Amino acid sequence: MPEPQKTQDLVSVEVSGLSASLLMTHGSINLWFGRSATPSLVSRVIRTIARIDCAAEHERVIICDFDEIGDFEGRGYVLTSYARSGDMYRAIFVVPFSREEALDLFINSILDAISRGDVSVSLRWRGGPVRMRALCEELKRLNYFTRFISNYRTDE
Repeated sequence: MPEPQKTQDLVSVEVSGLSASLLMTHGSINLWFGRSATPSLVSRVIRTIARIDCAAEHERVIICDFDEIGDFEGRGYVLTSYARSGDMYRAIFVVPFSREEALDLFINSILDAISRGDVSVSLRWRGGPVRMRALCEELKRLNYFTRFISNYRTDE
């Protein structure tokens, strides 16, 4: 009887450079941008993810006036819930990567946060081996990232 073949399943990919890194798994991407990340780099990374999976999204909590909730919705964010929090409102939005204006606003919020320190962001996406490899190829084209580490699960 023939010996069973080993198959390798891509479980995650770690991508890193001096002031940015990504950890991709099948359902999420965790991003880190350091204070020295340039606006161009942040924009290119986020837009590359959106190009590979336009269904990618980020859940964002914003404390704002009630009137501002509609402003965020008007710029492409999708309101999922809100509640009064003192004099303000705690609104939870989904940032769909399929909406250009929402993506612009999200990128600007990351850039604003970077001015105060390092930023970590979690995204949901429809990742799998094919999309993870495609995203790695696109990130290589940015000529910024220096480490690409693929992690596999081996089944016998």
